[in-house]
Amino acid sequence: MDGAEISEIYAVRELLECEALRLSIPALLDGNLDEAEQVLDQIDAERNVGRWGALNRTFHLSLYAACGNQRLLGLIEAHHNAADRYVRILLSNLDHRARSQAEHRDLLAAGATARRPGAFCGSTCAKEAIRSSMR
Repeated sequence: MDGAEISEIYAVRELLECEALRLSIPALLDGNLDEAEQVLDQIDAERNVGRWGALNRTFHLSLYAACGNQRLLGLIEAHHNAADRYVRILLSNLDHRARSQAEHRDLLAAGATARRPGAFCGSTCAKEAIRSSMR
């Protein structure tokens, strides 16, 4: 896979994941957020690089599970799988791993914030968090 293909995958993921998060936010439960946080803790503790891709996918899908659109979730999972090897290589760099985890925690916080009464639908902060977590 070359750089152009990886860029395409991430561009498509950004579109798909922003839509999934927009659909999920009204239905997100504390349990979804708790699960996502537990996965982030597992990523922090995991030393096996081979597990990071699967844990990363689990984190993202736990935030989008409430979207109610199985086809959309399937597309997101397919794009995660397509980039899995690249993600593991990138995350094996400790600087990127720390940055990635910080961005994941920002995404989790944005999802929690967007659930609050009065937060506007589609949360710009949540979408921005998705965009930054894919850079």
